Amino acid sequence: MATVLDLGLLAYFVPVFVFFLVLVIVWALLEKTHFFQGNKFVNLLIAFVLAVLFVIVPELSQVVALATPWFVILFLFLLLLILTFLFMGVNPEDVSNVFSGGNMTITWAIIIISLAIFGYAFTQVYGDAIHDITAGESEEGSADLVQNVGQILFTPKILGMVLLLGIAAFTVRFLSQSVPGPKGL
Repeated sequence: MATVLDLGLLAYFVPVFVFFLVLVIVWALLEKTHFFQGNKFVNLLIAFVLAVLFVIVPELSQVVALATPWFVILFLFLLLLILTFLFMGVNPEDVSNVFSGGNMTITWAIIIISLAIFGYAFTQVYGDAIHDITAGESEEGSADLVQNVGQILFTPKILGMVLLLGIAAFTVRFLSQSVPGPKGL
């Protein structure tokens, strides 16, 4: 029985959605960073080629399709959080300063959450391939080089060491930054 909430038809539009999403985001990033200064056509061409590649490679389309709803939820949460602060009487300029780079904690929190979303999407799409690399021995009874390297890189000790080194690097970076003091001191 057909219902109003049946979203199965939208699955046919995923490649179009992925194409336009990647095209707009890459083009906006290239324009904002002035990667090719003054040449909008080159920026559009690079964005177009990357959007086509994302549509052609089905795994990349799956990653975008899995990550997009989580980013929409993150955006809505941030929007509701900002609206809550505005309704409570916080000055809009103060809210703008927090999100415009005045507070690096918020920026890094959003970056870490974004990396976690992409990590989730990549493990959902490429998890079986990584498992096949690290699964053990091949059919002949001896593991090949790719499986040996995969077993070494994806052991809990190595992954834990990478996580601890990342935390230590960010800790050193944040502790070594100078904190502006009160004016007049």
